[in-house]
Amino acid sequence: MATIRKGGKGWQALIRKKNYLGPKSKTFQTKSQAQLWANAVEGSFKKPKGLTEEPPQILREAIHSFIEGPLKSHRSGHNEKYPLEATANSWMGGVLLKELSIRHFAAWREERLIKVKVNTVMRELRILRVLLDWAKDELGCELRTNPARELRVKGGSDARIPYLTKEEENHLLKALHQSRNPEHKKLTQLALATGMRRSELLSLKWSDIDLNQAIARVRRKGCAAQGLATSQRLVPLSRTAINLLKSFQKDKIDVVGVSTSASRHAFNRAKKAAGLKDLHFHDLRHIAISRMWSEGMNAIEISACSGHKDLRMLMRYSHYQLGHGG
Repeated sequence: MATIRKGGKGWQALIRKKNYLGPKSKTFQTKSQAQLWANAVEGSFKKPKGLTEEPPQILREAIHSFIEGPLKSHRSGHNEKYPLEATANSWMGGVLLKELSIRHFAAWREERLIKVKVNTVMRELRILRVLLDWAKDELGCELRTNPARELRVKGGSDARIPYLTKEEENHLLKALHQSRNPEHKKLTQLALATGMRRSELLSLKWSDIDLNQAIARVRRKGCAAQGLATSQRLVPLSRTAINLLKSFQKDKIDVVGVSTSASRHAFNRAKKAAGLKDLHFHDLRHIAISRMWSEGMNAIEISACSGHKDLRMLMRYSHYQLGHGG
């Protein structure tokens, strides 16, 4: 503790900290001023909590730190959390970070391929790559390289070609119409009309929409494989989308007032009722973009709607030439 004492020229604050190289004393007109200075100096001695803790030594510790830290701010953190926890609780979790090598990840890959599909392994691997980069660069973990970035997973591809006939679409919308909450049907209709992702539609507010200019401002958080950056873009609205939005009541802040989990459960129930058990909500984005191609829109116009910056990725959403645009 600093010493505060009355002197001939005012109140003097004395710092009695060993190895402190700054000014040892300072005189003020009032005792409160002297105390404030002393508190500020002594406060500088304290290290932030993160600096007093040892960095993670094993993979399990790094995973738990990542889950409690940056993953909470990721767009799909609730989904990415479960495979990370599974890895932490497996034999991989006990591997020392300084000994972690591509051989460990190759064994992990072969184990996972027995249980899940190639694309699932690739998604999980992307998360682990980001996690290890963060552990090395932000926590100072003892990692010579990032072995997850050296591993390759062969055979990954999106072989599914999602599509909906008009009859199937009507069955799906009819099943959603029977839901107690009409917001679920609105969400699916907007997805088919705009090609937006579920997360984008659920974060859309009426203040983001300008029906006169036929545009919507869309914000999107990064995911674990991309970092924490939040992006935004202006999406042109089709006549179908505008007519849909005009038919909705504007008595709430959000355009679609449901949670992610509620929308997921409602869509799953509706697709089963409509006999479309293999349909995923994200397939609606494929279908909407394929319809844009079939309607004669060019790549620049479609990428403005979809948000794709890579033409190769955009082409993965093009199924109209096979008659699968709906």
